[in-house]
Amino acid sequence: MLKLILTNKEIMFKKIILTLGLFLFSTNLFAAQTQIAQVNGMMCIKCQKMVTKALQAASPNATVKVSWPEGVAVSSFEDKSNLSDDDYKNAILGTGFEVIKVVSVEKIITDAGEARKLVD
Repeated sequence: MLKLILTNKEIMFKKIILTLGLFLFSTNLFAAQTQIAQVNGMMCIKCQKMVTKALQAASPNATVKVSWPEGVAVSSFEDKSNLSDDDYKNAILGTGFEVIKVVSVEKIITDAGEARKLVD
């Protein structure tokens, strides 16, 4: 015959498992995102600072890293970007530099070399 009455320990265990499961699955709903642009024309640190300033103004909640030697601009978000790829491109175009490509990935990228590989 089936046991229909659960003990307090069994109920507590099931609640804990359910809570942990919900927590683990809910964190995937707010996945990180990084937008990366391949930028032509940056020749020095001043160029890098111009692009950085424009991207920080467009997305104040982003962590922005621009590398003129690698020719990339990288904006990382703990959640999702507030900019479409076209808006991201236009923020950089406003500085006078050419944007070859913009890609978005669902993880945090902090290394300019890794970012460069994603836009090549």
